[in-house]
Amino acid sequence: MDTPNLLISSRLKLFQTHNIYHRSVIVPCYAQAYRKFSQSHIANSRFSELVSKVRESYPIQEITPKELHASLNGNTSTVTKPNIILIDVREKDEQLRGIIPTAIPLPRGVLERDIERKVVSIDEVNSETDRNVILYCAGGLRSIMAAESLIRLGYKKENVKSLKGGYDEWKESGFEVMDYDSSKKT
Repeated sequence: MDTPNLLISSRLKLFQTHNIYHRSVIVPCYAQAYRKFSQSHIANSRFSELVSKVRESYPIQEITPKELHASLNGNTSTVTKPNIILIDVREKDEQLRGIIPTAIPLPRGVLERDIERKVVSIDEVNSETDRNVILYCAGGLRSIMAAESLIRLGYKKENVKSLKGGYDEWKESGFEVMDYDSSKKT
């Protein structure tokens, strides 16, 4: 009688080990590969064309990960840390993979509705010339669209920037990321 229980127990343990490995190693690898593939696919899509048109109509300022890192660490005189409002416009499932320190998670789908109530008002940003709203997404395209949207809402275009290359380029540059649970919740 012990043999079937032992067999079931060992198979259950093997399944649990496989399941943990699958969730912690296999799935993230596939997700990363899919994200890279989908980003390359997006580059050839109509969405990319729309982003290009927005860039032409509203010349959105872009900041590189290196420039943002220097600004956040006080290594530049052009943008000081207290005057940076960093907003992560990715969806929550993307934010759960990590977030740039000091970023405020505010997904693209609710940005226009919630930014003034939860983050910063138009008047507050526009009254200070060195106050900057910096937006980022995974690859830098959605944040361009989000920046354009904030400009249409009334934020001054010189105070709104997009992180070039987004979170992916920030992370690939070796800069710090933190768990979503440690970030400010809005």
